[in-house]
Amino acid sequence: MEEQDIFSVLQFIHKQLEKYFFVWRIDGSANLRLQGVDVNVRVLELKTNAEGVRIFKEVFKNYFVQEDYNEEIQGDVLEFEILGFPVEVINNKYNMLHRVKKITLQGMSLPVLPLREAREFYAVTGKEKTVTVLDRHLLR
Repeated sequence: MEEQDIFSVLQFIHKQLEKYFFVWRIDGSANLRLQGVDVNVRVLELKTNAEGVRIFKEVFKNYFVQEDYNEEIQGDVLEFEILGFPVEVINNKYNMLHRVKKITLQGMSLPVLPLREAREFYAVTGKEKTVTVLDRHLLR
């Protein structure tokens, strides 16, 4: 996904969720990219809790593709196609929702996982290549 595609999908999601109050955040490579890390984004990943899963299912029911339990991440994954792009909503034990910070981009207040915490997550889950990329970025 190009950066403008990410913003377009996030603007759509952000607008649809304005009237709902629950915890969610941007995750994965999109989280890193929106905070200035040079990575490719194939799927827009969002983390939430059980309440958020229910809300995403309700609000985006017309964009729903499938739901599955992912053994590797030990959690539920909802797959959507929004504006022609893949979006995954994840609820698992690694959600780190207590560490959300807001950044403002293109007039949207977006919930992200700070890069140091993202590095911690990738280290714990054995994603050494991503840890190396983050270490280089954080040392700048």
